[in-house]
Amino acid sequence: MEQFLYYLKVSFTSIKRAPLPYALTILILSLGIGVFFANATLYYQLNSDPLPHKSDKLFFPMTRMMPHQCHDCPPPRILSYVNVQKLSATEIPTAKAAMYSTDGYLRLDSTKAPTPVSVRLTQPDFFRMFDVPMLHGSVWQDAKARQELILAKQMAEKIFGRSNVVGEKVLLDDRYYTVIGVLDDWRMLPRLYDANNHNYVEDTEQVFMPLETGYDYNYLSNTQSHTMDDTDFRQLATQGRTGALHQLQFWVQLDSPQQQQSYRQFMANLVAAEQKAGRHPSMPNNQLIPMRDIIQYFGGGSADIKAFALVTLLFLGVCLLNASHLSLNRYLSNQYEFSLRRALGASRLQLQQQILADVLLMTLCCALCGMGIAWGGIELLNYLWPANRLFGRWDPTLVAALFVLTLSASYLVTLYPSLRASFGGLNQQLKE
Repeated sequence: MEQFLYYLKVSFTSIKRAPLPYALTILILSLGIGVFFANATLYYQLNSDPLPHKSDKLFFPMTRMMPHQCHDCPPPRILSYVNVQKLSATEIPTAKAAMYSTDGYLRLDSTKAPTPVSVRLTQPDFFRMFDVPMLHGSVWQDAKARQELILAKQMAEKIFGRSNVVGEKVLLDDRYYTVIGVLDDWRMLPRLYDANNHNYVEDTEQVFMPLETGYDYNYLSNTQSHTMDDTDFRQLATQGRTGALHQLQFWVQLDSPQQQQSYRQFMANLVAAEQKAGRHPSMPNNQLIPMRDIIQYFGGGSADIKAFALVTLLFLGVCLLNASHLSLNRYLSNQYEFSLRRALGASRLQLQQQILADVLLMTLCCALCGMGIAWGGIELLNYLWPANRLFGRWDPTLVAALFVLTLSASYLVTLYPSLRASFGGLNQQLKE
């Protein structure tokens, strides 16, 4: 420890001898690291796996069951109520849930000001499929229609002033519902259970309603819906359950390869039976997309973020080259000191330890400055792409990656000077 403190003292002396080159090195290196890390943060968060332990077991089934002829079109990304019922008519999946989202206004009673809320209309298996934690109460016992809601913790606290509101009544739009559950703090980012139309960058819903209740009360999807026949959008309770009105997303959990193969065969048999009955004339095109690939399949990856990632990586490389040049100038100004230490018997290992202390000092300075620049870069990216604002956050993994990146960059910057200091010709160095 005493030797390390001595090396730090020598590093400070070297900095005092040439403060401007050292400050410029820190500035250039911090700028490159900060700009790169700001973009890397968004790229990492947007491409992270929110359920790494089961993302390969959750699947999005799609099939080309449509009432009209289509040979080259992909299967619809959203399904009709009828098709969801057909895809659900098997016990092969461990869990299954249909869903869509809508908007509403929530309040305690008609005398209170309404609060705009996003509503997820779904089925009970949704909560165990996507590991949604419950703080109070429970989910619905079955998939039937009922006047019951589940609230997010933040919404319960906003409306009632507390989180434990199980059994309380709340007014959603113009109907009263009983709160049967309150979610714990939960936010799936990216929101892969709703990856269509870039919805995966949106925040988690505040209210959860039974799917059948939503159809009974004619709640239309707020993201995407279309009809392939003359179904009336205003008649979800009747025509929406029988016509070709597509607005549902459907997920199944298949835990084993055997289940996955069995469900694929089930889909193939279902389409064959539908074609035989003359209901769907298009050629079969069944897809079973795992959750981890859903964004890529829908073509939802942000090309802008990828382009900026490449540009900022190149910018980091340029900053490393410039910082290395400045570091070499610092070495040249201190070359006689290194040479004299070698002449007095210092080993190459001791010289490397001296330079390592300098690297650690540079890493600390660059990490602090780089974090400030990265924060500013994230705020700029959030301004340019407001939809990605939820992803401009750091976790322990990212912070650790920042320090590893800074340490590696600092070492690369001093690599060539350290090699010259340790392995250069001593006689030539003393003459210089």
